[in-house]
Amino acid sequence: MDEEIRLTIGVPTSGFVRSAFAHSLTNMMGHLCSIGIKNSGTKSLVIQLEMLEGSVIHISRESIVTRALAANASHLLFLDDDMVFEPDILDTMFECKKPIVLTNYLLKTETPCFLITDKYGQHVDTTEKSTGIQSVYAGGFGISLFDIEVFKATPQPWFMPLWMKEQNMYTTEDVPFFYRTRKAGFEAFVDHDASKKVSHVGNKRWNWKELNKEST
Repeated sequence: MDEEIRLTIGVPTSGFVRSAFAHSLTNMMGHLCSIGIKNSGTKSLVIQLEMLEGSVIHISRESIVTRALAANASHLLFLDDDMVFEPDILDTMFECKKPIVLTNYLLKTETPCFLITDKYGQHVDTTEKSTGIQSVYAGGFGISLFDIEVFKATPQPWFMPLWMKEQNMYTTEDVPFFYRTRKAGFEAFVDHDASKKVSHVGNKRWNWKELNKEST
């Protein structure tokens, strides 16, 4: 059991964060400072916030990880600035005790679908009955928790996109990242309970209930 969690919270941003995100971040920091992280099995918590402004997302993520390593962090939490979340979300995510813990959230599209995919390329849904963790192939970084050992054991570059010749376009930075971490021996898990505590914000809020309306 570790005596201390040294948490870097990394926020890559273009420079304009949504007020709902700022409200969520403030409430989470208050929760962490007053209560800490429940069920983490540690005696103390040290928090470092890295909000990095830039126009190229994979460069920002790479720099945030480099700073986390330099700060001797034990864990890295990525928060994208278009996410909304409950203050105690880390209580849930740390309870998983996995090196890569992701949350499932909806893409901001007219026909929303969940971002997480399995090894067959099928989208993984979070429903009313979904609970616990599930092994997955890839997902987004919107709210994602990593043991820093993932980055120590996975060679750089971590977030470099790949060129898809058939589609004549680049990938996002997330799918190649999870390919690299799997190759390094790290399995990714989605936390369905934590996923029910998040929303993806655009011109409205997309959350897990969007695809569960018929069953409620």
